[in-house]
Amino acid sequence: MAYEITATRRRPQHFEDLVGQEFVAATLKNSIKSGKIAHAYLFSGPRGCGKTSTARILAKALNCQSSDRAVESPCCTCTACIEITKGSSMDVIEIDGASNTSVNDVRQIKDEVQFPPNSCRYKIYIIDEVHMLSVSAFNALLKTIEEPPPYVVFIFATTELQKVPATIKSRCQQFNFRLVSVEQIKELLAETASEIGVRAEEEALYWIARESTGSVRDAYTLFDQVAAFSDSFITYEKILDKLGLVGIDRLNKLFEKCVQGDNADVINTLDEYLQSGILIEQLISNSADYLRSVLLLKNGIKKEALLGQSPERYSKDVIEAWNCIQIERALSLFLQLYRDIRYSLSPRYETELAFSRMCWLKEYVSQAEVKKSIDAARTVLLGNNAGSVTGTAENSTQQGNGNGNGRPDSGGLFAGSAAVEGVTTFSALSKANSQRSVQPETKAAESSYLSQEPPFETYSDPYPDVPPDVPYEEEEDTDPFDFGGALPPQQTAANSPIEKSEDIKNAIIRELTKNDDGFTASAVMQADLKFSSENEISAEVDSEFKKGQLERQIDVLSELVNKICGRPVAFRVKIKADNRQTAVKQEIPQKVDMICKIFRGTIVGGKI
Repeated sequence: MAYEITATRRRPQHFEDLVGQEFVAATLKNSIKSGKIAHAYLFSGPRGCGKTSTARILAKALNCQSSDRAVESPCCTCTACIEITKGSSMDVIEIDGASNTSVNDVRQIKDEVQFPPNSCRYKIYIIDEVHMLSVSAFNALLKTIEEPPPYVVFIFATTELQKVPATIKSRCQQFNFRLVSVEQIKELLAETASEIGVRAEEEALYWIARESTGSVRDAYTLFDQVAAFSDSFITYEKILDKLGLVGIDRLNKLFEKCVQGDNADVINTLDEYLQSGILIEQLISNSADYLRSVLLLKNGIKKEALLGQSPERYSKDVIEAWNCIQIERALSLFLQLYRDIRYSLSPRYETELAFSRMCWLKEYVSQAEVKKSIDAARTVLLGNNAGSVTGTAENSTQQGNGNGNGRPDSGGLFAGSAAVEGVTTFSALSKANSQRSVQPETKAAESSYLSQEPPFETYSDPYPDVPPDVPYEEEEDTDPFDFGGALPPQQTAANSPIEKSEDIKNAIIRELTKNDDGFTASAVMQADLKFSSENEISAEVDSEFKKGQLERQIDVLSELVNKICGRPVAFRVKIKADNRQTAVKQEIPQKVDMICKIFRGTIVGGKI
């Protein structure tokens, strides 16, 4: 007797034999029982899930000779059932849509449907891969499908439902077939092994079931291949050896070395595996599958059907070393690698680079953690207290590592187990700020403060919408530049030059503030105004930067000085002679200098 493959030998012969398609089987049986048989059916779904088998079972149920009407379960012993099973029935015509795509093929069908069946109750046309028909062929078939003779039934099968025209779909009863679960396929394989007298390990059957990706036909085909070289005993180790797979033990060893960060050892181990005959594509695929399983275990999922292995087979060192974000990053790396090797200069180079990156996976920092650190820096720069900043930084670190998941609130794919390096600096800066005592301001303190370095608020605020954490107690509004609505008295030789210059300075700042020129007002506030002569006033600054800042507004300042003094007075800008050596350091505002320290940067040019 000729050898018969498992997929053919175990093809379902009754609706009850269909695996994973209970809804389809129940609906068709009820339709037959009630006598409500449609003139066209459309079966869609992945390959190997039972579409053609269901079509044949339906054909046998409609034409079974065990009854004078259609039956729910064919007898499979009458002449009609046997002929349909063998594919030799004259009244059940199976057509391959991929090789019969033209209009002429459809015209032949239109001519044949005019003749009644020879010996069966119904003439049934089963068109497989119907989406391969041309547009013209579909159009030629429309009228026939819509109003066929009462003895004709069309059964269409397709794996790509979206390619079937809507006009065809609307004329058919549609049934969507689903992929079969791993557990169901594993049970079928166990029954098959017992049937042919072959022993099989549970782990080996699980591997075959997972590799079939929900297709029963693929599972049977792979089972036949594995059984052929297993000598009546199918083991997982034999599958790994004969099919050139990596295996869980090798993957554990390789990724444990990645966790240890030993690049040289990782590359040597990788070379050992490739020299043993493992294909690069297979190694990448198995590595991605391994990381997926590790990610599932990290999230507490221990279902063996999903993992493909017992949870105890996976390395605890790998599971505990990386958090979820890092594992997701690694999985994404290998998925992208599998896509890239097709166009790579050398797939091996790409693979070695990927595993080298795995050695420093812990150094990746997520975008969310970077954002939290920047927010913490911004909080410090806006003058918030140390407690809120330190709490923000610590919470960021705890969210990254505390629960083992390492999943931030939001952010990108890159991640790291350590907090951003600058967070400690933020805490130190915030502690320094918190140690400064806040004294109530008085008019004398305001006057002294105005002659020193300006507050940060005089510069444009880069984050105007961010409220400070420390509540601000509003005090009585006292304007240090308020002269009661009048300018100071006109300059005379009898007045003291020092006192008069201070009044002029305050008046200039007040006028610039009214004109919304806070940037220039801030520069004047930091300058020392002195009369160098009766008709000339000098603004002494401590850096070239501030000098240039005032010189760009020299016309405006000269006009204000003349207006305030009530007579022509020349306005000059100079650098303090005793501060030239420290000008570069003093020209950087305190907040800008703080940013430079936090991000370890330097000012290379431009405006501050």
